[in-house]
Amino acid sequence: MKFHEAANFLFDLRRYPSRPGTDPTADFLAHLGNPHDEFACVQVAGSNGKGSTARMVESILREAGLDVGLYTSPHLDDVRERVRVNGRKLSEDALVEFVETTEEYVTDHAADGESPTFFETLTALALWEFGRQDVDVAVLEVGIGGKHDATSVVDPVAAAVATVALEHTDFLGDDVETIARDLAHVTPEDGPLVTGADGEALDAIRDEIGETLRVTAAGDSGDGDGDVTVEYGGRVGIEGAVSVESGGFAIDGDGFAIDGGEWAVETRLPLLGAHQARNAG
Repeated sequence: MKFHEAANFLFDLRRYPSRPGTDPTADFLAHLGNPHDEFACVQVAGSNGKGSTARMVESILREAGLDVGLYTSPHLDDVRERVRVNGRKLSEDALVEFVETTEEYVTDHAADGESPTFFETLTALALWEFGRQDVDVAVLEVGIGGKHDATSVVDPVAAAVATVALEHTDFLGDDVETIARDLAHVTPEDGPLVTGADGEALDAIRDEIGETLRVTAAGDSGDGDGDVTVEYGGRVGIEGAVSVESGGFAIDGDGFAIDGGEWAVETRLPLLGAHQARNAG
């Protein structure tokens, strides 16, 4: 099988609509030997900011010396962009091998009217590759919501809900509180959930899971109520950079500071916008 044939096989699965539940993905992974049981996972959900947050988590873990898998969506040019190990995208040979390994499974299930969807299959591909590459940890960006997403087949060691907003209301619910409760289902059984949510969304998350680690930005209405506070010193609109003092740090340019109470970090980010600093928090 050639690469373009394998890629087209995957793209053909886009005709199958999304469906709630993790059982199809769990069955697919069982067919592959449950590769996701061999490494730790961090799950990142949210209405906005989850992609940036996932990439930042991946970068931090790699700098700590770990071998890290990263699964994101969508891709811009090449479907292999969605699956990376230590920054390197999936090889053409690996994608071909995956399709050759699973083609019979997929076509048999399709004949029974139970074909894996495109996203379910890509999720299985990512976890299969991370297992083959013997990663220490995989960072998984959630597709839609949390409770019923294919990535929720894993039991993460840590998770995040970046933000909560009205989105996919036909699938997740027609108000922020309902959506927040769905997103909260990425919470690990024995690990922390970190969130940048506020207001009614934060209340709904806390009502669903109890305590959570909250990230706030200095100057927010909830400033002082968070476990971690972010102070941004980068460009603001057309007015240029601002200069602020935070935790003994002087921040300017594209810098920001993160104050965790008993610890503090001053750093820079190659992404403009206070929202990106908050994602980093």
